[in-house]
Amino acid sequence: MEHTLEQEIFGSLSGFMPKKVLSSLFIDTRPRVYEIFDTVLLFADISGFTAMSEKIGHMGREGSEEITKIINQFFEPLIEIINRCGGDIYRFGGDAILSFFPCGAGRLSAAIRAIRAAREVLAFVKKHRITRTKAGTFRINMHVGITKGTVFFKDLRSDFFMAGEIVNILMKISDKASAGEIIVDTATKADAQGFRFKQVQKNIWKCQGVMKKTERMRLPGTTVVGGVIPKKIVAQKLGQLKAYVPEWLYKRIKMKPMFDQRDGEHRRAAILFLHFSGLDYDKDPRKAALMIRDFYNVLRQEIDSYGGWLNKIDIYPDSARVLVVFGFPRTYGDDEMRAVHFAQGIMNKAALKDINIRIGIHTGLIFAAPVGSALRREYTVMGDVVNLAARLAARANQNTVQVSEEVFNKTFEQFEYESLGKKAYKGKKESVLSYRLLGKRQISKTILARWVAESQKIVGRKKELKQFKYTAELVKKTRGQIVGIHGDAGMGKSRLTQEFITHMKNSGFHILVGNCVSYGRALSYHPFIDVLLSIFAITPEDTLAIRKRKIKNRVSSIDRKLISWLSVIGEVLGVPFPETKLTKFLDAKIRKQKFFDIVFDFIKYLSKRKPLCLIIEDMHWIDSVSMELINYITRNIKSKKILVLLVFRPIEGTEEYMEKDHYTEIKIKELNKEETAQLTSNLLNIKSLPDDFKKMVIAQSQGNPFYVEEIVKSFIEQGIVSEDRRGKWRFAGDIKHIKLPDTIEGVILSRIDRLQIEERDVLQTASVLGREFDEFLIKEIYPDKKILKHALVNLRKLDLIHTQREHGKIKFLFKHILTQDVTYGTLSFVKRREIHRNIGVYIEEKLKDRREEFLGLLSHHFYNGQNYEKALLYSVEAGEKAKKVYANEEAIEFFTRAIESYKKLAV
Repeated sequence: MEHTLEQEIFGSLSGFMPKKVLSSLFIDTRPRVYEIFDTVLLFADISGFTAMSEKIGHMGREGSEEITKIINQFFEPLIEIINRCGGDIYRFGGDAILSFFPCGAGRLSAAIRAIRAAREVLAFVKKHRITRTKAGTFRINMHVGITKGTVFFKDLRSDFFMAGEIVNILMKISDKASAGEIIVDTATKADAQGFRFKQVQKNIWKCQGVMKKTERMRLPGTTVVGGVIPKKIVAQKLGQLKAYVPEWLYKRIKMKPMFDQRDGEHRRAAILFLHFSGLDYDKDPRKAALMIRDFYNVLRQEIDSYGGWLNKIDIYPDSARVLVVFGFPRTYGDDEMRAVHFAQGIMNKAALKDINIRIGIHTGLIFAAPVGSALRREYTVMGDVVNLAARLAARANQNTVQVSEEVFNKTFEQFEYESLGKKAYKGKKESVLSYRLLGKRQISKTILARWVAESQKIVGRKKELKQFKYTAELVKKTRGQIVGIHGDAGMGKSRLTQEFITHMKNSGFHILVGNCVSYGRALSYHPFIDVLLSIFAITPEDTLAIRKRKIKNRVSSIDRKLISWLSVIGEVLGVPFPETKLTKFLDAKIRKQKFFDIVFDFIKYLSKRKPLCLIIEDMHWIDSVSMELINYITRNIKSKKILVLLVFRPIEGTEEYMEKDHYTEIKIKELNKEETAQLTSNLLNIKSLPDDFKKMVIAQSQGNPFYVEEIVKSFIEQGIVSEDRRGKWRFAGDIKHIKLPDTIEGVILSRIDRLQIEERDVLQTASVLGREFDEFLIKEIYPDKKILKHALVNLRKLDLIHTQREHGKIKFLFKHILTQDVTYGTLSFVKRREIHRNIGVYIEEKLKDRREEFLGLLSHHFYNGQNYEKALLYSVEAGEKAKKVYANEEAIEFFTRAIESYKKLAV
């Protein structure tokens, strides 16, 4: 019987939760506050995995993927065994599985079923323990801990949580087990007739085998799986079921219900583990349930505010813990900063004062992918970065945040830390330097801090400067103006804005600056708080009393009538003033409008003395109420000496201010080759750049000023460019193997992540085809023609790919070579090899009449698809062809690839 797409989606979603949660959707009409039930818990942990993952981790991206592959090779059969024995898998924890066997289900006791499952699991692992990887051969073992008792279970209706003393005991006794051993507590032993045990210590026993033949296991009743559920029920329950996975994952499942680790992605991300304890789940479960509910709600709200992903809540020997990811599924380019802001915010939440919290944060390369099988899976993150973040959190003191050196280096400008020195961590050969978070730095970080030094001459923006100077003159003549500086990340919007500021200062303008931040959409009035603090001359060091005095004095000097409205101003600034007769009974709508009026009154007052420019930086991150205020201000400045300067990346839709006839948009484009070379010379103060260096920067940056600067920095960091004794820059290394700075990667990924999932999937497939690719080729390779057609149109509109016509045929090309590189880098190695092979096979079979034309492509795709036999054949032929037409560099490249293919075949 053929299933509908909805049934397939339901079946896929079902695998993301325990059978217990899935069953409750069909039984319960409303969620219970909590549940207490008797069960046997089983914790199966892969031995020696941390050390193995560190060694494999040195392979970089491919290492993280290799780790996931190894995990899945073991998890898939183990899931089947546990499921067959009547177990229900609660969570996966990196290299471990925690499952529970409800008591009273079936004729055999839960303890017997759990031990039978454990023995079968260990037998499987023993049989397959020799694991060969590209980093060497490893011996995999597993040990199992089992406990029996009462657990606390909370279905949060978008997540689930299990806890209790018996859970923590399980984690502790599991550490007592050696490789290949099953350790149980006394309660489990008492309920497991037919097995032999040896006491290890008080309440801890080692299972030594079967004492006598036990009766044939009768499994408990199984839960229905999505694929066989009637369409009517699917329609009723799908909404409830999808709440248990994030929206991005649901969209991914809708596009392709069944998927595996091939569909994983390589990313840079900040990984945060948060341990929490102090709740008594056994003595006062109702109170614990309410505290968990409130904690979870606060947690979700804070994570959403900073653009993170709550991956899972699992357990630890002395606590429960939460894994939060910043940088996947969406990166913002400042993911470490977001993670630390989140940690700082959680620590300061009054609502969580009764919960003990400790946090660890690390950052680096991760592999995000599904682990498990169709029966039970999670979408999670893997890699050595995750392991170290977990160790940092585990070693942190209560109510402290501990970060790695990598996180410290990316956040110390905004946060203060105390060095904890170098310490040894399990699974790490070298000691690790870490830091304790003390709090936010008490400095005023202005817009100027992010700009290139004023002394550096701006390059390639003469037309824009001329246009702005004309607009500024109109403002001085009492003709208010709006200017929008618009361009992609890294195009130099802030640098150009600085040039405008310099001009306005020289022209006698008063300047107010408000900054939007990437996590600011949840922070009402964020840019206008900056503006008001500037108007009131408030500094971070000012006490509350000083702030109140400054606000009151400044308001009084502007308009004494506004004194009655101090509470409205103070409310936004976090400075409380007593309510007055005018403010006490105002509803929210009128209160908001009055605040708008007051802000505009301040701006008008300042503009009467001299022309004023209000600058809003990074407006693409603005909160909704601030956007309303901007529209209010801009619609009322036409006859005033006020210039509103808005700086933003491409945004969706059209705002009200854009429709005004006093609005001018300055769109910043890439620098040309000469301007790029000039900027590079300016940065290094070198008049004559070597040609290969110049070509590299031009090719890699393609006119993006930020990329130019970051590439030059990376040359310095990697020792390719260094200073001599006289302080002059010189070239001292090979630029052929330059590593792409992760700052650039983050900027590009942040743009890719804004795409719809279908568009991103098409872009990833296109990245395998190369910088340029034929229309007919991607049509043959991409499976869903409807998605492809729509996505290609949108990718063109978004200026990520361009089209050109050659000999009557359409070719596509990535607008920026780095976009192709970064997109390609996100794909799993398995998937990219698969696509490479598919392309090679298609060209070989369907275009055999044009074989000579595509020899180079066949060489490239079969080599990268690891079909080295065909790669050798086509590389030799492509090399001979290139040699005949004196394309010597290309010939060398093909012959080199042929030699490498031969060597790999010989291995």
